[in-house]
Amino acid sequence: MSEAPPNPHLHHLAMAEQGKTLALQGRHGPALERYRAALLMARQMSAPAVFARHYTDCIFESLERSGQLAPALELCEAACGEMAGVDDPTPIQIRDRASMLLRRGALLLRLDRGPEAENSLEEAVQLSGPGHLPLAEELLSWRRRALSISGERLTEAQERHGYFVVRRDTLRRDLLDRSSPSSLASDPGRTGGAGTTSF
Repeated sequence: MSEAPPNPHLHHLAMAEQGKTLALQGRHGPALERYRAALLMARQMSAPAVFARHYTDCIFESLERSGQLAPALELCEAACGEMAGVDDPTPIQIRDRASMLLRRGALLLRLDRGPEAENSLEEAVQLSGPGHLPLAEELLSWRRRALSISGERLTEAQERHGYFVVRRDTLRRDLLDRSSPSSLASDPGRTGGAGTTSF
């Protein structure tokens, strides 16, 4: 019985898992390098869009977690604009746009731009429908009741609603085992080319 062919996506998957490990250590700079390298690899091999979406979420999270709010918002605005221009979007595209609007709202709250955040959250809830984005609904409720939303309170709500995808309980240990321990300190460009991307 012949062995199954190797999964061609294991390289960029392992690179992203390295990034997650670094992010969970608070090392967001090198984590971002790994995520961007994984995203570039996935794009170069025309991997399914689900990979790009996930790696992009990881990039946004490290930017937000490390306080790089302005560049995160700039990327988010660009993504929202691109998504809004899609003709006859699929249900998945609508869901992705609603999630991006939620992310935009959270970033705007951290930047103390409450009215803009409220508009973004309202649009996210309208697109997704009641009950599908409970975090957006909760943040909207707080805004409408004029409650103070500190950074700590926002983070607590995000964690409670599963907003962050980079968590210890979701790490793929099997993928990390495929990489040598020293690779966490190496230049990702040497194993696939980090390059530059829109993220």
